[in-house]
Amino acid sequence: MRRLSRDRQRGVAIIMASVVIALLGLIVAEFSYNARVDLEAAANGRDELRAEYLARSGIALSRLLVKVQASVLDPARKYIGDVQIADFAPYLVGAFGGDAEERAGLGSLLGIDARSLKGLGVGKGARFDVQMTSDDGRLNLNCGGGLNDAARQQGLYGVLSALLWPPRYNRLFEKPDADGQVNTRDDVARAIVDWADIDEMRFEPPIPGKTTTSGGGAEDYRYDASKDPYRAHNMFFDTIDELHMVRGWGEETYGAFGELFTVYGGCKINVGAMRPESWPLVAAIIRATVTDKKKNDPILLDEVLMAALAQRVIAQAQLLGGFSTVSDFVKIVGDPTSAVSATEGTGTSTGGSSTSTSSGSSSGTGVTGIELDPVKVAQVITTGPRRLYRIDAIGTVERTRNRKVQVHIRAVWDTTHFNQNTTSSDVNDRQGTWVYYRLD
Repeated sequence: MRRLSRDRQRGVAIIMASVVIALLGLIVAEFSYNARVDLEAAANGRDELRAEYLARSGIALSRLLVKVQASVLDPARKYIGDVQIADFAPYLVGAFGGDAEERAGLGSLLGIDARSLKGLGVGKGARFDVQMTSDDGRLNLNCGGGLNDAARQQGLYGVLSALLWPPRYNRLFEKPDADGQVNTRDDVARAIVDWADIDEMRFEPPIPGKTTTSGGGAEDYRYDASKDPYRAHNMFFDTIDELHMVRGWGEETYGAFGELFTVYGGCKINVGAMRPESWPLVAAIIRATVTDKKKNDPILLDEVLMAALAQRVIAQAQLLGGFSTVSDFVKIVGDPTSAVSATEGTGTSTGGSSTSTSSGSSSGTGVTGIELDPVKVAQVITTGPRRLYRIDAIGTVERTRNRKVQVHIRAVWDTTHFNQNTTSSDVNDRQGTWVYYRLD
């Protein structure tokens, strides 16, 4: 019996040792995994913080460039033209936040050896990039909001209606939206004004011969009847993305017109800040400000001719260094041929010779002018220095060849906004502030 009992106990020790080793292995593996996770989290936090401050460096340098623009370049506009330092921002900022080649490129541009300069670069495996554009060349949708200024509302409605008019946009207004409603161009233009104004009365378009209009009954856009009910804002747009909530503005409509709008700045479009892709907005301004005797001109109904004229206006603005006055815009729209002849005569453009013609004529390029009402134009557009700067700064830290951490800061700087909350004792710091700031 004793021998049998001893035989049954043989092998227990190795089983117990195996179980203990397995448990210790699990504990060690769990500890190692947690330690690795904590290490990666700490590394990610370190790199995210570094990338954020790299992006902030790009924002700080952008403010410096805006300051140089306002204090050096803008006062000399009549001598050097409409030179915008924002156009060179990626190259200038690249010398501070880029690699050695970008620093050397700036050095060769300035005629110096950039290697002898201190403070350039941010170290290996890191960089920051900046893109600067201006919102001054866009239509401010908030001009129809606030205290219901009739003149501003009518001006906004007029440009919006002209912008939505071209037949090529018919498909956007012929099919039902997500709630099964078909919205006409007039419905959509009114909805934008009604979303931003402070009352609940439907906006009425201006009537010829009258300077003011009365409400056209209660607003009935049925926002509360949708699958996700909500109420109209009845106050200024907070961001341009809020346009998605307005009746008639779906993804396709926003994709067609969204880049032409802003919710910051003044109510006059700076035509000198318009980009080539903004020519539909130029065409809308022309349609909205044409003289009364030219309202039925065939040019306004011809999309090809209007596109050619609008693109010619933007091209001339770039050749002439922007518009000095609103009258320059009126003259170029009225007779684009003379503008071409003037630039050719001064050697600012090349090509065959052309002769100046009267307003409403066409040149050999096929561009036809049309007469505008200077009073109407002055109510819609402006010229001169930029006011709003949209800044996109990206800070990047490379972990490995295929892994990197990025922080993106999107901001809008208003150079004329009065800053009441500054802690600086310098009075210059009260001029200008961020009206939009987002970190991703």
